[in-house]
Amino acid sequence: MKNSSVKLNNRSDILSVIMARQPVSRKQVSEILGISPAAVTNIVDELISCGLVVEGAFGEASARGGRRPIFLRIRGDAGLVLTAAFRLQNAWISVCDLMGNELFSRSYADFAFDEMSQLLQVLSSDTVQLIDRAGGRERFIGASLSVPGTVEENRILYSPELGLVDRDLAAVLQRELQMPVYIDKDVYLNALGENWMGAGWDYSDFVVVTIGTGIGSAIIINNRIYRGHCSMAGEIGYMITGRDALESGPYTLTDFGYFEKNASLQTLKSRTGMSFQHIVSEAQNGNTELKNRILQNADEICLGLGSVISLLNPQAIILHGSYAAAEPLLADYMGERLRYLTPVPCDVKFSKLGDRALSCGCVGNIWQKKHQMQFLPRH
Repeated sequence: MKNSSVKLNNRSDILSVIMARQPVSRKQVSEILGISPAAVTNIVDELISCGLVVEGAFGEASARGGRRPIFLRIRGDAGLVLTAAFRLQNAWISVCDLMGNELFSRSYADFAFDEMSQLLQVLSSDTVQLIDRAGGRERFIGASLSVPGTVEENRILYSPELGLVDRDLAAVLQRELQMPVYIDKDVYLNALGENWMGAGWDYSDFVVVTIGTGIGSAIIINNRIYRGHCSMAGEIGYMITGRDALESGPYTLTDFGYFEKNASLQTLKSRTGMSFQHIVSEAQNGNTELKNRILQNADEICLGLGSVISLLNPQAIILHGSYAAAEPLLADYMGERLRYLTPVPCDVKFSKLGDRALSCGCVGNIWQKKHQMQFLPRH
């Protein structure tokens, strides 16, 4: 039993290293992990046999000559994943390969759903079409879905937007789709996507902060999401950054928290009557008043982020969501503000993946659930 457990752990570690460092040789995998060459060869042969890994692309021989190394890569075409984001305002479904590349998709950003049952009815019909277009269910290794709210052990505990409380939606969809279904909260999957393919791939400890209608975050510690006692870690929208919160509460799960009421883009929109994208465009074109509005909003956000940095000491804060569009205006400004507010060093990065972070996170969730992998820094 002990030997079996060691082998499973080694298998996960080897897959993690191949994913992060590909193309990589068996010898390099052995040296990185400190696992014997024989053990690496045994597990790699199994991974090649089951189709997850491919070997080839001869490299350069060493200066002393000898046999040229053969490199290992993950086979992105070894299977397909059905990914989806469930939101009543902008749902989507897509088919991705195992490296997170989107092959087919269907977006519902042009209209809103009145309730969850209507959303599921439309998605059900379109999902069947996408699966058939991709070659049938036998090509899929599973489905990975994103929802707003609180999710614990594949069960939706609380999603006000979808009107769901303590629902095992995964079991319902698994029966309909006839494949394994994994569900997680959207901010966690965004962070997983950044960890694997985005601004987080150089870090093992970081926080992804999504700023939009509200403010949420996901905490990555040692390449794994930290969920907290009841899967509510990262709910920084409820963080208190001013004494007046004592008079303006109480704050509940059905309401916006103090921090997001003061610093979210919804608040900025209500103060200006303009979308954030429009404000950014005008500010970049020289509108000093709107530029100052954005900087004031950034100050409010930095008050919260300074506390996050001081508490967690992450390597980086990654700003995700609509706020990423303001990087040219805010990157240097927020970095200076945060250095003023806390002596704890921390990089400030802006997401480059955008919406793709979520689909990559959905695929990454399948890798983690099925193979217990970590997405390691790529250096």
